[in-house]
Amino acid sequence: MTKNKGSQAKVIPFLKPAKRGEKPRKSGLNQNKEGSVRKINKKVYVDFTYLGERVREPSGLPWNEQNARTIRQQLDKIIVAINSGTFRFREVFPNSKKLDYFTEKENLLYKTNKSPDQVLFKDYALSWYNVLKDSGRVSGRTLLGYKGYINRYLVSFFGNFTFAELNTATFDAFISWAKRQCYRGKQVSNESINKYFVPLRMICNNAAIQYGWGNTYNPFFGFKKLPEGDPYEKIFPFSLKEQKRLMGYIPGHWRPYFLFAFCSGLRQGEQIGLKPEDIDWSKKLLHVRRAITLNENGKRVEGKAKNRYSRRTIKLTPVMVRALKAQKTIYDRLGGEYFFCSPTGTPIHPSNLRRKVWIPALEKACIGFREMKQTRHTFATIALSCGENPLWIAKVMGHRDTNMIIKVYGKYVENVSGSEDGFNLDAIYQGIKISKKEE
Repeated sequence: MTKNKGSQAKVIPFLKPAKRGEKPRKSGLNQNKEGSVRKINKKVYVDFTYLGERVREPSGLPWNEQNARTIRQQLDKIIVAINSGTFRFREVFPNSKKLDYFTEKENLLYKTNKSPDQVLFKDYALSWYNVLKDSGRVSGRTLLGYKGYINRYLVSFFGNFTFAELNTATFDAFISWAKRQCYRGKQVSNESINKYFVPLRMICNNAAIQYGWGNTYNPFFGFKKLPEGDPYEKIFPFSLKEQKRLMGYIPGHWRPYFLFAFCSGLRQGEQIGLKPEDIDWSKKLLHVRRAITLNENGKRVEGKAKNRYSRRTIKLTPVMVRALKAQKTIYDRLGGEYFFCSPTGTPIHPSNLRRKVWIPALEKACIGFREMKQTRHTFATIALSCGENPLWIAKVMGHRDTNMIIKVYGKYVENVSGSEDGFNLDAIYQGIKISKKEE
């Protein structure tokens, strides 16, 4: 048989049928590679296995040959990162519906801490508050303040922010928002807003420590607190004439209470927390050991005095003794748990005292409104003006040293005698004659 030109036979290869249980070999773009790039709804998708779970995520690109090859190259890098243990789902698929799921699995597997962009402010702030409450490191009244700041302002604004989003720009936006809020009918002041930043800083610092973010996490970089006025400008002490006029309109039951407030300088919570056993009549001593304050829920409770300097023993002056003796007559008649009490012998509620007794007496005496704590400020200023030792004044008031006394009250007694500064000192030295030898 002759062979005709071009009649050579061609061998056509056929794929062997896959054995049972064996996957057919990939071809084309995904040949001999882990994971695959797929066309789904005319979009480019990746399909691979991570932490024992199938992952199928869109690339966001329309399907065409070039986009498919680009995503294949990126998928190859993902596979290399998975095999080396350096892949983190969040970094590649931040908008995935399975973001939290895989992040939690990674945290359990690698025992890694959450990064600032993984922690929501509202979640951590509330847990921080509960830990602080259980620690017993702050008073109930402080907790009450923090609770109000967090619920009314911090969570309301920063709730859905992550810690990575907290910075000077977001703080400025918060300040702008806070200034538009009203509390009890008044616009929020700079002083109040600065107070909100106290727990905010504490929350950020604790989160950085707990999650190991280190010193690199500093959301307050470049931030400055708002300017405030002089906090002591709100001190308006009563003159002796004003005290006398005011006491004329105080109901008889309450006169010993307010006389003692003016002449002792005790904090209101300390005064209404006094008990009969705190008074040593024979030695004329008063032991201040407790105070009536508010707990985290705003309820009236009995607690320790403010600090160790506030837990003090006072040597009673004659006017203090006179006020306490007048009150003893009332207490002996009514009884009750506390030495100063209401007309029915029950504990004093400051809000009721302020509304029903204090404000009406001020109005009748034609004296402008002042808070009841001005009785404490009045004690300090009058004592200084009389030349009393600042150390004694500080001890009676429960301060650590004289710094507060001089800083706060000094300007209220300048030139109380009407003389020029240094005049009294100069008068003393004028009586000392210099001898001719000294000349």
